[in-house]
Formats: sequence, structure tokens, C-alpha cells
Amino acid sequence: MSSSEEAGTRTVWTGWDRRKRVGDQINTLDDASARATSANAGARSYELLAVVARGFRPPQYLESRDVGEDIAARSDDDSAPANIPSMGELRLTWSVVYRRIARTQAREGVAPYAIYLLGVNPPPDASVEDLAVFNDFYTNVHLQEVAEQRNALRAERYELVGETRPPYQGAPRFLASYEVDEDGAANRRHIGPPYSKGPEVWQRHKTPWRLWYRVL
Repeated sequence: MSSSEEAGTRTVWTGWDRRKRVGDQINTLDDASARATSANAGARSYELLAVVARGFRPPQYLESRDVGEDIAARSDDDSAPANIPSMGELRLTWSVVYRRIARTQAREGVAPYAIYLLGVNPPPDASVEDLAVFNDFYTNVHLQEVAEQRNALRAERYELVGETRPPYQGAPRFLASYEVDEDGAANRRHIGPPYSKGPEVWQRHKTPWRLWYRVL
């Protein structure tokens, strides 16, 4: 698998939750997602399936959208959410921008059912040299191992560019997304040989996000 396809692309990840005051009379997200997609060609929408973490509640709905660098550069601007279409019954809870580091080739003929989304933070005391080692191992070893053992259809790595509406406790510095089929989404525990131990700086990383989202 190639690990450098379309590196450098900026992706906006936005999250929504339902407005509590609307109650049971809200429309389905599929309707809202269709409106968003028509206004935002290329947007990909997801619904939360599972959270493998404690003390953290991610948004129920998520959207990823590739954008130009000029838009991504406005990630710290309060007006940036104006680029996100109105979802009506939903309230915006996240808006973060990531730069794609690596992307494997997609498997042809199989549509993804879900994504496995992981947030990763390197050790806070990591030097520039440490981060180079960290990123080399993550991109060229760990990303590939997880993709293979989870039978992923495609894997992507990102680095944080900016936060317009930060998630709870902030967005992790690195993000990985693994597209999987329905069987892969049902098997959320690691099965198979252990992953490579990696260098010392990798062994001290933290994983605050382990999220599963169904593709809409």
C-alpha cells in the first residue's frame, strides 16, 4: 500500500449533537446530511457507533470535508463555521482542521461501512528529533500494521492545523482514520499478533480518542 497519496490536503472535521429543545419532532440526520452534501460537495457524514474511552463524549454526528489551504488557514477565525452548512436541528460542537500526512490506496469495489477514528498525542517532552522518529514509525509501520490487521479498506493519518471549536480537552495532535466494512466495524477489539513495540518515543504516546462512526 502506498503511504503518501494526497499528503498535505487539509480536512475540516466538524461534529454535531441534536438540540435537546427540539425533542422528538426533529428530522433524521440522513435528511440533514443530504442538505449538507448538496451544499458541500465531497463532504462525508458519519453517525457515532461506539466509544472506547472513559470521561469523553464525542459528537453523535461527524462530517469530514477536504478544503483548500486558504480556508484551512482561517481555522482560528470565529467566522470559519460560516463555511459549514446549517444543520437545522443539530448544534455544532466541533470544528477542527487537520493536514493529511499519509493516505493508503483505497481497496476497489468495496464501499466503507464505518471508520475507526483514533486521536494520538506524542509525549509532551518529545524533541524535534523525537517527533521525526515518532512520525516515521507511525506512518511507515504502525499505520500499515493496524490497516492490515483490521482489514481496513483505506487508512489515513493527519496532523492538527487548528481548532475553531475545540473538542472537550482539545483535539489530539495526530489523527488516524481506518475505513472498514461491516464485519470490521463489528469487531472492535484487537485480534491477532501484537503490534510492533516501536521506538521509545512511540511507547510513551497517549490515545485519547478511540471512536467508531458509521458512514451515512
